[in-house]
Amino acid sequence: MAPKRSKSQNLLQDPHGMFAGMVVLLIEKGVQARRLQIWKQKLVQMGACIEDRLSKRVSHIFAATSDALLQKLDGERLARFEGKVLSYEWLEDSLRSGERASEDLYTVKVGLDGENGRDEPQPSISKKLKLSPNNSEEGSVESGGDSNAPTLVTKTATDQTVTNPRTSDSLNSNTSMSYSPPDLNKNITEIFGKLINIYRALGDERRSFSYYKAIPVIEKLPFKIESIDQVKHLPAIGKSLQDHIQEISTTGKLSKLEHFETDEKVHTISLFGEVWGIGPATALRLYDKGCRTLDDLQKESLTHAQKIGLKYFDDIKQRIPRNEVQDMESLLKKAGEDVLPGVLIVCGGSFRRGKSSCGDMDIVITHPDGKSHRGFLQRYVKHLKDMKFLREDLIFSTHSEEGTDSGVDTYFGLCTYPGRELRHRIDLKVYPRDIYAFGLLAWTGNDVLNRRLRLVAESKGFRMDDTGLYPATQGSGGKRGAKGSASLKFDTEKDIFEFLGFPWLEPQQRNI
Repeated sequence: MAPKRSKSQNLLQDPHGMFAGMVVLLIEKGVQARRLQIWKQKLVQMGACIEDRLSKRVSHIFAATSDALLQKLDGERLARFEGKVLSYEWLEDSLRSGERASEDLYTVKVGLDGENGRDEPQPSISKKLKLSPNNSEEGSVESGGDSNAPTLVTKTATDQTVTNPRTSDSLNSNTSMSYSPPDLNKNITEIFGKLINIYRALGDERRSFSYYKAIPVIEKLPFKIESIDQVKHLPAIGKSLQDHIQEISTTGKLSKLEHFETDEKVHTISLFGEVWGIGPATALRLYDKGCRTLDDLQKESLTHAQKIGLKYFDDIKQRIPRNEVQDMESLLKKAGEDVLPGVLIVCGGSFRRGKSSCGDMDIVITHPDGKSHRGFLQRYVKHLKDMKFLREDLIFSTHSEEGTDSGVDTYFGLCTYPGRELRHRIDLKVYPRDIYAFGLLAWTGNDVLNRRLRLVAESKGFRMDDTGLYPATQGSGGKRGAKGSASLKFDTEKDIFEFLGFPWLEPQQRNI
């Protein structure tokens, strides 16, 4: 039976309109009925089809907040969804400008990893990070300068590395020529970053997103902002943000942020939002019910994952010393070999970037033969549980054997250092070999670099995420990643940098 369509589907439709080719599911919660009706009409009139339920045809889901999304669709169904999950602001901005806005800047981060104080805001779950390299025997699995990372190289690849040395000085020089120095206006972007988190905690996605859009614009400036006249012409910098920038530039602080930081409601909701699995809407609901402390949450009806996040709140907040992460990475590699000989396991995140401590562990996994990764994660998790290393599960979704969602398997949970009971957050991501480079790049971070690389890709007519680099299609609505299109194939992270024309950065040089 064909999926049920909404009544708005009967409106006169332009098959070549701005939204042609889109099949849309609208999450109604948190949206005014009148505004939703207008959006439905515009979508259909400009070529989109609207579905009343999630089906394989759906290419885009629109939601006001991540909590509204999760109340309508469970995490497992979202993990299987192959399309885009976007904020309604994408519709507003697209309609306002007359062309389809870039989708990458409007992704709704689902509370699977985006709302829970990750070490990096990350690439995809908001279904996030994924990757792509070639499955060629002539290639190499890039270690990216991590001496502990396993490598698979031929003599040709090794010789190429040896005969192409780069000094640190020349690298830094090339880097500064390719993009603006990252810290020129850090005084502004750091304050805006705090406001993003505060408004997100309050469930005000619109205001949060306005600051989010402004940050990359300010980051790219090759000069330090000293006057409001320098930013009046910039995109995404409206009158309100101009006033904020003026105040920060002249006083070094922002009164709005100082007010928020002393406000009980903001403080409480932000605190609740740090519990794994609790998003803005849930935090606000708990506050409205009278909860003010973490102890108050003990009496509330929470999900299994939220109960785990609350129980081990203090544990998860503790950073992990680098030497302990290194020990656990060695343990993970050995356990992986026990389950599947030849499997490649790398700890990404701040550990791979050389930091002295880590908030959690991001483990990126593949197998060189391009097929043995299928079904590995289930066996690996069982083995690690038998070893008493993995302790509590948060998210577990597999796609490699089902042939869905680029075949990426995901496990989020808690682990313990051998001989201890202190819990640490750990994420395991298993990628097919042909998209491994993109996953490794995205899960290494940092977020600033990931954002810049996505913007560079967009400027070249591509869409990039942790599953690959996709050619954009040009329609009346502007550039977008083609639905179902194949990613360009790159064997290593360095190949991706070179294709984008971005200077190569070793992992320890990516703390920008």
